Amino acid sequence: MPTIPGAPAPAAHESPVPTASGPASAPVGRAPTLSLELFPPRASASQTWSALDRLLATAPDFVSVTYRPTFVLGTRPADPAVRVVREHNPAEDVVAHVLARSDVDLMAHLTCIGYRKRDVVEIIRLFLAMGVRRFLALRGDPPRGHDADELPGELAHAEDLVRVIREVESEYFDDGERHLTIAVAAYPAVLDHGRGVEILAAKQAAGADLAITQVFYDSEDYLSLARAATYCGVSMPLLPGILPMTDLSRLSRLASLTGVPIPEGLAASLGPARGAQAVVRGIDATLRLATEVLDGGAPGIHLYTFNRTRPALDVISQLRLGGILGGERVSASMQRDVRRAYLNATPGGDRRMPEPAHAGSARP
Repeated sequence: MPTIPGAPAPAAHESPVPTASGPASAPVGRAPTLSLELFPPRASASQTWSALDRLLATAPDFVSVTYRPTFVLGTRPADPAVRVVREHNPAEDVVAHVLARSDVDLMAHLTCIGYRKRDVVEIIRLFLAMGVRRFLALRGDPPRGHDADELPGELAHAEDLVRVIREVESEYFDDGERHLTIAVAAYPAVLDHGRGVEILAAKQAAGADLAITQVFYDSEDYLSLARAATYCGVSMPLLPGILPMTDLSRLSRLASLTGVPIPEGLAASLGPARGAQAVVRGIDATLRLATEVLDGGAPGIHLYTFNRTRPALDVISQLRLGGILGGERVSASMQRDVRRAYLNATPGGDRRMPEPAHAGSARP
């Protein structure tokens, strides 16, 4: 099995990571990967663990677990306006749960904004001792109402965090070999990819193995970033991050956080829809986006789940059973199957199933 240049070869039990090849970092000789992003519990712990277990049961190639630091406000004039406090993080519980309950490979998110280097080293070594061998290195976001410059810290950028992970790896294993896979973030939904590609190149030079994108809604955003990255010598794979587009209110909240606007057509489609109809339309849009980026050579799909099992499970099943990961387009029959599943599961649902307005055909 081909490996990422400079990255550790997967162990016998390990799922593959995407490998770089071609203008969009398409895999060569094997099927695209499917991975999921999981979130630490926020409300009912029992519901969260049940949701996580259902998602793990789909046997993705790997799952990533988000990590949000604890911020506290300064209380004295001499204190910074806001700072990070190192304490037990809910992400650590999710990591332990995944490692104990499944054989799915796990990628732990790490952020560096506001942290002292010694605290970051402590967190990395903690995850290594738990058995984590994949990391997603992020700068992280400041709390709402504050700027990144307000947080004192020793690691200003994600590339600095990548270097620290590699330093800890060298000290922890002490054999001169690469044991860790490090992912970083990429941002497709921007007007000019020039600066973004420069940052990706710096992250790659620091030791990153692959990039996972922020949410986007237009496949050309992803494909143009992939082309620009390849042209500028960024060889690491670029894994598209896709969100099940079934909940307009969630998409609106995400737009306010990320600055990525919802396309007018998608908003118009989801706005008047209710219940199963809204979910069906959203899954149709999700599958079309996945098909387009895979057609363009994407090495797989990274699905942002927000721990919401039903939309995620339906997208996963259609990606697999519908053959999209194996090279098929979103067909009319696949869309009818999605509609039927939701209408049958919704009491009083409208059983009428009109033909979809835009049905694809099988790839030649």
